[in-house]
Amino acid sequence: MTTPQLFPKPAKRMKQPPKDLLREQLATAADEIIRLRAEKDHLEQQINGARAALGGEAA
Repeated sequence: MTTPQLFPKPAKRMKQPPKDLLREQLATAADEIIRLRAEKDHLEQQINGARAALGGEAA
């Protein structure tokens, strides 16, 4: 059994990933946001078209 240290060592910081990896992850996330926004807009258009076809009955 070891005795506790009087002054424990601070936790080591994790190394930051390379900037190229961070840029790639950022670009991938941005592309996904753009794709999801386009999908949302398309679905909203379908909903609005269906509402118009029903004569605006959906509420």
